[in-house]
Amino acid sequence: MAAFRDRTLLRLSDPAVLGELLLPPGDTDGAGVRTMLAATYDLSAARVDRVTGARVQAIALQRPLYPAGRVEGGWSQTVPAYTRTDVALTMPGAPVWVDLLVQLTVTVVTEVDTGGVESVLARGFDEFTTFDEFRARFAFFDLDAFLTEHHLSTVEELRDAFDYVVADIRLRAPGPFDPDDPANTHILPVTLAAVVADPFDVTEGLRATRLVRDAVKGLVGAAPPGIPGESLEPYATAVVFDGTALGDGLTAADVQRLYAAEGVLGLALTAN
Repeated sequence: MAAFRDRTLLRLSDPAVLGELLLPPGDTDGAGVRTMLAATYDLSAARVDRVTGARVQAIALQRPLYPAGRVEGGWSQTVPAYTRTDVALTMPGAPVWVDLLVQLTVTVVTEVDTGGVESVLARGFDEFTTFDEFRARFAFFDLDAFLTEHHLSTVEELRDAFDYVVADIRLRAPGPFDPDDPANTHILPVTLAAVVADPFDVTEGLRATRLVRDAVKGLVGAAPPGIPGESLEPYATAVVFDGTALGDGLTAADVQRLYAAEGVLGLALTAN
C-alpha cells in the first residue's frame, strides 16, 4: 500500500492540482499566498488588496539541500620549534530533503506607498533667547544631554556654538487607490519548498521547515519587482499533511493557523 507521501507526490506533481491547492477557485483573499509572500518579501511599504492568481511554473521532486557546516580547531608542535596553526574548514552537512520545490508566480492587486516629498523648506534658527524656546522648536532633541556633552551652560554659548537649521518637509499625498488600475497589479515570483509530513506530527513538520530555512540561509533572493521592498528569504516553506488523520480534536484549520503564525504554509490533503 502506497504511503501518504508517495500518493502526495503523485497528486501534487500535477501543476494544475497544486495550483488549485495553493489558491482555490474563487478565493480572492488568498491566505496561503499571503503567507508565502510574507515569508519571502518585506512588503511593509505595500498593502495586498487581493490575490488574483497563483501559477505553478515548475515542480521538482525530492531535491536535496546541503547546509554548510564549519569545523574549527588548532594544531601545534614544540619540536624542532614551537608553531601553532588555527584551522577552519567549511564543508557540506547531511542533506535536507525537500519533497517538492515549486517555482510559481502570484498575481496580486497591491496598494503601494509611493512616498515622495512635495517640498522642503530649510531655514536658520539662531534667534532663540531661552532654553525653553529652543526645546519647543526641537521637541525630539535631548537638550540637557547635548549641553553636558559640549560643556555648554548658557543660552548664549548654545547659540554661538553651532549653526541650527530647521527643515519643514511636506510629504506628497498619495492619490486614491484604484484596484482596477492595471498599474496596481503586480506579478511576484515565489519559490516554495514543501515537505510532506508522513506520519504527521505538528512539531516535526515545523522542525522540518526550520531545517530547510537553515540550509538556504546563505542564499539571497531577489527584491519584489515593481514594489518597494526587499527579499527576506529565498524560499517560502510549507508542510503538506493528511487533514483527515489528525485526531484528538485537532483540525486542519488549527494546524494551518499555527503554521501561518510561524510563517509556514500548511497544506491539508485527504488521504485518498
